[in-house]
Amino acid sequence: MSHDSLVVVGDRFDAFLANRGTISASALMRRLRTREGPRTLSIAIGQGLAADQLSKLKKLLEANPQAAAVGGIPAFVEKRLTHKRNPKNTMIGTPVRMAVDRFVADLLIDERTEVLEDHLTGQHIPGIALMEAARQTWTAVTEMFFLKDTPTKQRFVISSMRSVFHKYVFPLPACVEYRLVERQGNAGGQVFKCLICVYQENVLAAEIEAEYRVIPEVFSEKYESMIARQTVVSHLARVEQAAEKAG
Repeated sequence: MSHDSLVVVGDRFDAFLANRGTISASALMRRLRTREGPRTLSIAIGQGLAADQLSKLKKLLEANPQAAAVGGIPAFVEKRLTHKRNPKNTMIGTPVRMAVDRFVADLLIDERTEVLEDHLTGQHIPGIALMEAARQTWTAVTEMFFLKDTPTKQRFVISSMRSVFHKYVFPLPACVEYRLVERQGNAGGQVFKCLICVYQENVLAAEIEAEYRVIPEVFSEKYESMIARQTVVSHLARVEQAAEKAG
């Protein structure tokens, strides 16, 4: 019996699709509908597919017993946990707790996401996309595991972020790991330090160190409003000084 193994990626990754063993999402779905090609087919889910494409692919595979997705069909985390409004901008799966201070999520990138919309060159996933995936990972992990019993709405404020990229990440399956380094807190909020690692083929591809504060939204809004007013007043004073000198 003939057999084929392919990795499916979004249609926009046209340069990567030049590699043997890859297939675009649209081509794979067409093949499954028409039952073209080898009798059996193993599929790995790469990057670029939207949530609705994954849903359609799942139904097509259920209707075709000769084809299967190795590892199953991944699912995006709830967008509210990443603080995104548009589902296409969610970039990870649901984090899973592996240890007290370690969590892992699938890297799941919709090719239409905002950070790829005008920044997709070559065959790899841009570093800026991995940085946003890191932010979404620490946000989702914190919301799910560290704030689940917090009654009031919280706001996240990044204090620092440092990234190191060791190798290209291609539109193949990958995962994002969250490691809690330090956690401090009081009535006014909490401070988290974490290390985010991106792995592909069990190889470390990128590291993002971050420190972020989580504070009650009511406090954050008051503080931000005060600083905004002060900044506007300061800027207008400079405008008036410049106008007086010009006059």
